[in-house]
Amino acid sequence: MAVSDRNRPGDYPPDMSPEYAEAFRRGYERAYQQGAGRAEPEQTTRLDSLDSAFHPVPSTDPQARPAHRRAEDDRRSRMLAGILLVGLALLLVVSAYVVGRVFAGGVSDVDTTAPEPNGVVIGEDNEASQEAEKSPREREKKAQKYDGPLDPASIQGASASCQSEGSVDAGGRPVTYPPTNTHDGDMSTAWRCDGSGVGEQVTIDLAGGTRIGEVGLVPGYAKTDPRNGADRYAENNRITRVRWVFDDGSSVTQRLDGAADNRSLQTVRIPPTKSGKVVIEILDSTPGPRDTVAISEVRIGAVPG
Repeated sequence: MAVSDRNRPGDYPPDMSPEYAEAFRRGYERAYQQGAGRAEPEQTTRLDSLDSAFHPVPSTDPQARPAHRRAEDDRRSRMLAGILLVGLALLLVVSAYVVGRVFAGGVSDVDTTAPEPNGVVIGEDNEASQEAEKSPREREKKAQKYDGPLDPASIQGASASCQSEGSVDAGGRPVTYPPTNTHDGDMSTAWRCDGSGVGEQVTIDLAGGTRIGEVGLVPGYAKTDPRNGADRYAENNRITRVRWVFDDGSSVTQRLDGAADNRSLQTVRIPPTKSGKVVIEILDSTPGPRDTVAISEVRIGAVPG
Protein backbone atom coordinates (compact mmCIF):
# COMPACT_ATOMS: atom_id res chain seq x y z
CA MET A 1 0.00 0.00 0.00
CA ALA A 2 1.43 3.32 -1.01
CA VAL A 3 2.32 5.77 1.74
CA SER A 4 0.29 8.99 1.40
CA ASP A 5 1.96 12.35 1.29
CA ARG A 6 0.36 13.11 4.62
CA ASN A 7 2.40 10.36 6.23
CA ARG A 8 5.68 10.98 4.43
CA PRO A 9 8.79 11.01 6.57
CA GLY A 10 9.03 14.03 8.80
CA ASP A 11 5.37 13.92 9.87
CA TYR A 12 5.46 12.32 13.29
CA PRO A 13 3.67 12.96 16.52
CA PRO A 14 4.81 16.22 18.05
CA ASP A 15 5.10 14.82 21.58
CA MET A 16 7.74 12.19 20.53
CA SER A 17 11.29 12.61 21.87
CA PRO A 18 13.99 13.57 19.31
CA GLU A 19 15.68 10.10 19.40
CA TYR A 20 12.46 8.24 18.76
CA ALA A 21 11.37 10.83 16.27
CA GLU A 22 14.52 10.29 14.25
CA ALA A 23 14.01 6.49 14.25
CA PHE A 24 10.38 6.99 13.39
CA ARG A 25 11.35 9.25 10.51
CA ARG A 26 13.85 6.76 9.11
CA GLY A 27 11.37 3.89 9.33
CA TYR A 28 8.77 5.83 7.49
CA GLU A 29 11.31 6.89 4.92
CA ARG A 30 12.27 3.26 4.17
CA ALA A 31 8.65 2.17 4.04
CA TYR A 32 7.86 5.03 1.73
CA GLN A 33 10.72 4.27 -0.60
CA GLN A 34 9.90 0.49 -0.70
CA GLY A 35 6.29 1.27 -1.38
CA ALA A 36 7.32 3.60 -4.16
CA GLY A 37 9.62 0.86 -5.63
CA ARG A 38 12.78 2.96 -5.65
CA ALA A 39 14.99 1.90 -2.78
CA GLU A 40 18.32 3.65 -2.93
CA PRO A 41 21.38 1.43 -3.50
CA GLU A 42 23.11 2.60 -0.37
CA GLN A 43 20.08 1.82 1.78
CA THR A 44 19.59 -1.58 0.10
CA THR A 45 23.21 -2.47 0.84
CA ARG A 46 22.69 -1.38 4.41
CA LEU A 47 19.64 -3.64 4.75
CA ASP A 48 21.51 -6.61 3.17
CA SER A 49 24.31 -6.19 5.69
CA LEU A 50 21.78 -6.18 8.50
CA ASP A 51 20.15 -9.38 7.12
CA SER A 52 23.56 -11.07 6.84
CA ALA A 53 24.26 -10.35 10.44
CA PHE A 54 21.22 -12.33 11.54
CA HIS A 55 21.38 -15.03 8.77
CA PRO A 56 25.08 -15.68 7.92
CA VAL A 57 25.89 -17.54 4.68
CA PRO A 58 27.97 -20.69 5.30
CA SER A 59 31.59 -20.18 4.30
CA THR A 60 33.33 -22.54 1.83
CA ASP A 61 36.76 -21.94 3.35
CA PRO A 62 37.81 -25.13 5.30
CA GLN A 63 39.71 -23.04 7.82
CA ALA A 64 36.52 -21.04 8.50
CA ARG A 65 34.55 -24.17 9.51
CA PRO A 66 34.02 -25.00 13.16
CA ALA A 67 36.72 -27.21 14.76
CA HIS A 68 34.41 -30.18 15.30
CA ARG A 69 33.40 -30.10 11.59
CA ARG A 70 37.05 -30.08 10.52
CA ALA A 71 37.87 -33.07 12.79
CA GLU A 72 34.94 -35.00 11.38
CA ASP A 73 36.08 -34.26 7.82
CA ASP A 74 39.60 -35.46 8.72
CA ARG A 75 38.23 -38.74 10.08
CA ARG A 76 36.21 -39.28 6.93
CA SER A 77 39.29 -38.60 4.78
CA ARG A 78 41.37 -41.12 6.74
CA MET A 79 38.62 -43.74 6.49
CA LEU A 80 38.34 -43.18 2.74
CA ALA A 81 42.13 -43.53 2.32
CA GLY A 82 42.12 -46.79 4.31
CA ILE A 83 39.29 -48.22 2.22
CA LEU A 84 41.13 -47.30 -0.97
CA LEU A 85 44.35 -49.02 0.27
CA VAL A 86 42.49 -52.22 1.22
CA GLY A 87 40.76 -52.26 -2.17
CA LEU A 88 44.07 -51.82 -3.97
CA ALA A 89 45.65 -54.68 -1.98
CA LEU A 90 42.74 -57.00 -2.82
CA LEU A 91 43.03 -56.04 -6.49
CA LEU A 92 46.75 -56.91 -6.49
CA VAL A 93 46.11 -60.29 -4.81
CA VAL A 94 43.38 -61.22 -7.30
CA SER A 95 45.55 -60.13 -10.24
CA ALA A 96 48.48 -62.23 -9.00
CA TYR A 97 46.19 -65.26 -8.59
CA VAL A 98 44.79 -64.90 -12.12
CA VAL A 99 48.27 -64.49 -13.64
CA GLY A 100 49.50 -67.52 -11.69
CA ARG A 101 46.65 -69.69 -12.93
CA VAL A 102 47.24 -68.60 -16.54
CA PHE A 103 50.97 -69.30 -16.22
CA ALA A 104 50.36 -72.69 -14.59
CA GLY A 105 47.93 -73.60 -17.35
CA GLY A 106 50.49 -72.64 -20.02
CA VAL A 107 53.22 -74.60 -18.31
CA SER A 108 50.96 -77.66 -17.88
CA ASP A 109 50.65 -77.89 -21.68
CA VAL A 110 54.37 -78.47 -22.08
CA ASP A 111 55.35 -82.12 -22.73
CA THR A 112 58.18 -83.22 -20.38
CA THR A 113 60.07 -86.52 -19.84
CA ALA A 114 59.33 -87.79 -16.32
CA PRO A 115 62.16 -89.54 -14.49
CA GLU A 116 61.65 -92.94 -12.96
CA PRO A 117 61.38 -93.16 -9.13
CA ASN A 118 65.14 -93.75 -8.89
CA GLY A 119 65.72 -90.34 -10.48
CA VAL A 120 67.23 -91.65 -13.73
CA VAL A 121 65.58 -90.76 -17.03
CA ILE A 122 64.93 -93.89 -19.10
CA GLY A 123 67.05 -93.97 -22.24
CA GLU A 124 69.75 -91.62 -20.93
CA ASP A 125 73.11 -92.82 -22.20
CA ASN A 126 75.35 -92.80 -19.13
CA GLU A 127 76.63 -95.16 -16.46
CA ALA A 128 73.92 -94.13 -13.96
CA SER A 129 71.11 -95.20 -16.35
CA GLN A 130 72.87 -98.50 -17.07
CA GLU A 131 73.21 -99.20 -13.35
CA ALA A 132 69.52 -98.35 -12.81
CA GLU A 133 68.53 -100.84 -15.52
CA LYS A 134 70.11 -103.69 -13.57
CA SER A 135 68.26 -105.62 -10.89
CA PRO A 136 69.32 -105.29 -7.20
CA ARG A 137 70.55 -108.89 -7.35
CA GLU A 138 72.84 -108.10 -10.28
CA ARG A 139 74.20 -104.96 -8.65
CA GLU A 140 74.98 -107.02 -5.54
CA LYS A 141 76.87 -109.58 -7.64
CA LYS A 142 78.83 -106.94 -9.55
CA ALA A 143 81.85 -107.18 -7.25
CA GLN A 144 81.78 -110.99 -7.46
CA LYS A 145 82.62 -111.46 -11.12
CA TYR A 146 83.82 -114.93 -11.94
CA ASP A 147 87.60 -115.08 -12.48
CA GLY A 148 88.18 -118.84 -12.72
CA PRO A 149 88.62 -121.17 -15.69
CA LEU A 150 85.94 -121.42 -18.37
CA ASP A 151 84.69 -123.94 -20.89
CA PRO A 152 82.90 -123.10 -24.15
CA ALA A 153 79.16 -123.30 -23.51
CA SER A 154 77.16 -125.70 -25.65
CA ILE A 155 75.06 -123.53 -27.98
CA GLN A 156 72.01 -125.29 -29.35
CA GLY A 157 70.72 -122.66 -31.74
CA ALA A 158 70.06 -118.99 -32.34
CA SER A 159 67.27 -116.72 -33.55
CA ALA A 160 67.04 -113.01 -34.34
CA SER A 161 64.49 -110.21 -34.64
CA CYS A 162 65.71 -109.33 -38.16
CA GLN A 163 67.92 -110.64 -40.97
CA SER A 164 69.29 -109.15 -44.19
CA GLU A 165 68.48 -110.67 -47.56
CA GLY A 166 71.13 -112.94 -49.11
CA SER A 167 73.68 -111.53 -51.58
CA VAL A 168 76.82 -112.58 -53.49
CA ASP A 169 80.48 -111.86 -52.86
CA ALA A 170 82.95 -110.34 -55.34
CA GLY A 171 83.42 -113.76 -56.95
CA GLY A 172 79.66 -114.25 -57.48
CA ARG A 173 79.27 -116.86 -54.74
CA PRO A 174 76.03 -116.64 -52.70
CA VAL A 175 76.21 -115.34 -49.15
CA THR A 176 73.50 -115.62 -46.46
CA TYR A 177 73.26 -114.05 -42.99
CA PRO A 178 71.28 -116.30 -40.59
CA PRO A 179 71.74 -115.91 -36.78
CA THR A 180 73.27 -119.43 -36.65
CA ASN A 181 76.38 -117.93 -38.27
CA THR A 182 77.14 -116.39 -34.83
CA HIS A 183 78.23 -119.76 -33.39
CA ASP A 184 79.67 -121.69 -36.37
CA GLY A 185 83.29 -120.94 -35.47
CA ASP A 186 83.91 -119.18 -38.81
CA MET A 187 84.84 -115.47 -38.54
CA SER A 188 84.12 -114.88 -42.23
CA THR A 189 80.40 -115.61 -41.75
CA ALA A 190 77.99 -113.42 -39.83
CA TRP A 191 74.44 -112.67 -38.85
CA ARG A 192 73.55 -109.37 -40.54
CA CYS A 193 70.61 -106.98 -40.33
CA ASP A 194 69.81 -103.80 -42.25
CA GLY A 195 70.15 -100.46 -40.48
CA SER A 196 71.95 -99.45 -37.29
CA GLY A 197 70.64 -102.50 -35.41
CA VAL A 198 69.61 -100.45 -32.36
CA GLY A 199 66.79 -102.29 -30.56
CA GLU A 200 67.28 -105.53 -32.50
CA GLN A 201 67.89 -108.80 -30.62
CA VAL A 202 69.73 -112.08 -31.14
CA THR A 203 68.79 -114.99 -28.86
CA ILE A 204 71.35 -117.72 -28.13
CA ASP A 205 69.93 -121.04 -26.90
CA LEU A 206 72.09 -123.04 -24.49
CA ALA A 207 72.13 -126.65 -23.38
CA GLY A 208 70.18 -126.99 -20.15
CA GLY A 209 70.82 -124.59 -17.30
CA THR A 210 74.32 -123.39 -18.11
CA ARG A 211 76.26 -121.48 -15.44
CA ILE A 212 77.65 -118.54 -17.35
CA GLY A 213 80.81 -116.71 -16.24
CA GLU A 214 81.69 -114.81 -19.41
CA VAL A 215 80.01 -113.42 -22.53
CA GLY A 216 81.41 -111.78 -25.66
CA LEU A 217 81.14 -111.24 -29.40
CA VAL A 218 82.81 -109.91 -32.54
CA PRO A 219 80.80 -106.69 -33.13
CA GLY A 220 80.86 -106.61 -36.94
CA TYR A 221 81.25 -108.53 -40.20
CA ALA A 222 84.87 -109.74 -39.84
CA LYS A 223 85.38 -110.78 -43.44
CA THR A 224 87.86 -109.83 -46.14
CA ASP A 225 86.54 -110.70 -49.57
CA PRO A 226 88.92 -113.29 -51.11
CA ARG A 227 88.33 -112.08 -54.65
CA ASN A 228 88.94 -108.32 -54.42
CA GLY A 229 90.19 -107.92 -50.81
CA ALA A 230 87.28 -105.71 -49.72
CA ASP A 231 87.19 -105.14 -45.95
CA ARG A 232 83.60 -106.01 -44.99
CA TYR A 233 84.27 -105.19 -41.34
CA ALA A 234 85.07 -101.54 -42.16
CA GLU A 235 82.20 -101.34 -44.69
CA ASN A 236 79.45 -102.35 -42.25
CA ASN A 237 78.21 -100.65 -39.06
CA ARG A 238 79.99 -101.87 -35.90
CA ILE A 239 78.23 -102.47 -32.60
CA THR A 240 79.46 -100.33 -29.69
CA ARG A 241 77.08 -101.33 -26.86
CA VAL A 242 74.90 -104.36 -26.06
CA ARG A 243 72.83 -105.66 -23.18
CA TRP A 244 73.06 -109.37 -22.23
CA VAL A 245 69.80 -110.55 -20.61
CA PHE A 246 69.50 -113.84 -18.67
CA ASP A 247 66.63 -116.10 -17.58
CA ASP A 248 66.39 -114.63 -14.07
CA GLY A 249 65.78 -111.15 -15.46
CA SER A 250 69.25 -109.86 -14.63
CA SER A 251 71.32 -108.17 -17.32
CA VAL A 252 74.82 -106.92 -18.04
CA THR A 253 75.65 -103.99 -20.33
CA GLN A 254 78.87 -104.34 -22.33
CA ARG A 255 80.69 -101.54 -24.14
CA LEU A 256 82.62 -102.51 -27.26
CA ASP A 257 85.34 -100.94 -29.36
CA GLY A 258 83.77 -100.01 -32.69
CA ALA A 259 87.05 -99.15 -34.45
CA ALA A 260 87.17 -100.32 -38.06
CA ASP A 261 90.51 -102.08 -37.52
CA ASN A 262 89.60 -104.01 -34.34
CA ARG A 263 88.09 -107.37 -35.37
CA SER A 264 88.87 -109.12 -32.10
CA LEU A 265 86.45 -111.09 -29.96
CA GLN A 266 85.55 -108.73 -27.09
CA THR A 267 84.47 -110.41 -23.85
CA VAL A 268 83.43 -109.45 -20.32
CA ARG A 269 83.39 -111.53 -17.13
CA ILE A 270 80.14 -111.64 -15.17
CA PRO A 271 79.00 -113.07 -11.82
CA PRO A 272 78.07 -116.78 -12.29
CA THR A 273 74.52 -116.81 -13.64
CA LYS A 274 72.49 -119.90 -14.51
CA SER A 275 70.47 -119.50 -17.69
CA GLY A 276 69.02 -121.62 -20.52
CA LYS A 277 69.38 -118.80 -23.07
CA VAL A 278 70.99 -115.40 -23.49
CA VAL A 279 69.37 -112.47 -25.30
CA ILE A 280 71.74 -109.97 -26.93
CA GLU A 281 70.06 -106.56 -27.35
CA ILE A 282 71.89 -103.98 -29.48
CA LEU A 283 71.93 -100.56 -27.81
CA ASP A 284 74.27 -98.58 -30.05
CA SER A 285 76.51 -98.80 -33.11
CA THR A 286 78.93 -96.72 -35.15
CA PRO A 287 78.19 -96.22 -38.86
CA GLY A 288 80.09 -97.58 -41.82
CA PRO A 289 79.69 -96.89 -45.56
CA ARG A 290 77.16 -99.74 -45.83
CA ASP A 291 74.12 -99.31 -43.54
CA THR A 292 73.99 -102.86 -42.20
CA VAL A 293 75.03 -104.25 -38.81
CA ALA A 294 76.50 -107.68 -38.11
CA ILE A 295 77.82 -110.10 -35.48
CA SER A 296 80.41 -112.54 -36.74
CA GLU A 297 80.78 -114.69 -33.63
CA VAL A 298 79.34 -115.06 -30.11
CA ARG A 299 81.19 -116.57 -27.17
CA ILE A 300 79.49 -117.88 -24.01
CA GLY A 301 81.91 -119.03 -21.29
CA ALA A 302 80.55 -121.71 -18.96
CA VAL A 303 81.71 -122.26 -15.39
CA PRO A 304 83.03 -125.87 -15.11
CA GLY A 305 81.21 -128.39 -12.93
